[in-house]
Amino acid sequence: MKRERLPWALGWASLGIGLTELAFAEGICRVLGLSKYRADRVRALGLRELASGWGLLREPQRRDWVWARVAGDAMDLTLLAVTFGKPRASRVWQGVLTAAVAGVTIVDLYAALTRAAPLRRSKAVAPSLGMDVGRDVPAESWRGSGLAEDVGVNGARGDAGASEEARQRMMDEAARRLGLPEV
Repeated sequence: MKRERLPWALGWASLGIGLTELAFAEGICRVLGLSKYRADRVRALGLRELASGWGLLREPQRRDWVWARVAGDAMDLTLLAVTFGKPRASRVWQGVLTAAVAGVTIVDLYAALTRAAPLRRSKAVAPSLGMDVGRDVPAESWRGSGLAEDVGVNGARGDAGASEEARQRMMDEAARRLGLPEV
């Protein structure tokens, strides 16, 4: 659960930022020195932010949505860079907004590179409870009760007289093929 906190928090932040961009597009344009006719672009950025936030809150695989936030941050920083050439822009607001977006970008990059990355899977085969077993995995192996019989270490195959060492090697090989952890 802790692993999901940062993407979840970023989802809520995206919703807040997106709603702000939608509701106050003209005001944002005014402080950045942009024409009020550019408010549609700010609203488009708000819609993109809302989509990223919604995706982070609703999708079980959140990595793509975090990377969508990083891409959105790049668009936001590009827009802010363009405004630095505008004579009517408020330099204080430009600085504050640029610092805020840069800070959020760092958090988004951190989340994309570490927290939201999918769990690394070991090469071990997860127990399937016999529902989706392939031909290489015996159906009853997940129980652990019939491992020797499932992999052919029984008297029916003529290896009842096999030495204990040979049996152990066969059990180790079976455990390796099934992806069981080493003991």
